[in-house]
Amino acid sequence: MLLHHTLGNGDFNVFANMSAGISCSVAKLNDPRDAAAYIDSTLKECWVRSRPVYITLPVDMVKQKIEGKRLKTPIDLRLPDNDQEKEDYVVDTVLKYLHAAKRPAIIVDACAIRHRVLDEIHDLVSKSGLPTFVAPMGKGAVDETLPNYGGVYAGDGSTAQVREHIEASDLILSIGGIKSDFNTTGFTYRVSRLNTIDFHSNYMVVRYSEYPGVRMKGVLRKIINRMGKLNITAPPKQENVPEENPQFPAPTITHSWLWPNVGNWLQENDIVITETGTSSFGIWGTRFPKGVTAVSQVLWGSIGYSLGACQGAALATKEKMPRRIILFIGDGSFQLTVQEISTMIRNGLTPIM
Repeated sequence: MLLHHTLGNGDFNVFANMSAGISCSVAKLNDPRDAAAYIDSTLKECWVRSRPVYITLPVDMVKQKIEGKRLKTPIDLRLPDNDQEKEDYVVDTVLKYLHAAKRPAIIVDACAIRHRVLDEIHDLVSKSGLPTFVAPMGKGAVDETLPNYGGVYAGDGSTAQVREHIEASDLILSIGGIKSDFNTTGFTYRVSRLNTIDFHSNYMVVRYSEYPGVRMKGVLRKIINRMGKLNITAPPKQENVPEENPQFPAPTITHSWLWPNVGNWLQENDIVITETGTSSFGIWGTRFPKGVTAVSQVLWGSIGYSLGACQGAALATKEKMPRRIILFIGDGSFQLTVQEISTMIRNGLTPIM
């Protein structure tokens, strides 16, 4: 390997070691006898935990022969089952508070998408009828055509009706929450811990009690099956429902007019990608048709990312089910990654930008 693959000191492990802090698994393929096992286990961790992994492949290993039997057996990507006694206890505890609540509500966030519980979310929202909201990073996780969909909750960034409804609720089921700065409009959530049940990929929190190792997927399914009749209040009226025949507000196109009316143009199963900044905030005011997937960079706020994300989404849908890919991006961010346009042209991709 070349010296410039190090920090100039000949240590070829330096980049793997640097990546370890943000990776859930790091594999260094230094021996052909265990390389296949390391690759499989690393890919499994990536899928199951929905986090980055890092594999180091030294140049002198590239042409090494390894055992090929593993290629005949698919990697087991199933989530480990919860301990049933713990899971049942958590489910019973959640149901106790849920049945006692007078104004319960649901907030769905990004980790519900990342950790693949959208089927459970759909069943819970549809069956319970509870007022359901999404955080900015959870946009697209809930069918926004459902009558109990209430909008986007982001603390002070919410509409007054949404904020009042959530903050007056006596129980919040927070599913896959990420309490970051942009996602909460500067940490302006006003929801008491005593009124909150948090569902996460590898633990649950009921009020002030934490249950490590109890994954939300199994808990959600049992709650859906056992919940029965609940106290339901109507969600706030959706102010961002697009008009059937919107009138152009001459002479200026305003954000307050544009984003609600984007929903008129969107189609079912579109993929909508919004660049950091104006569009990633503006899209909160767009009510999606059924099946729309939203992609945004609310957490890190990395400008320019969305053009590459658009190329990736377009390539993925070309290989699977054709879907419209729609990108909202400004000229400044566009210039940071404009080279991805050549990749799109080379692969015959046709996103709408």
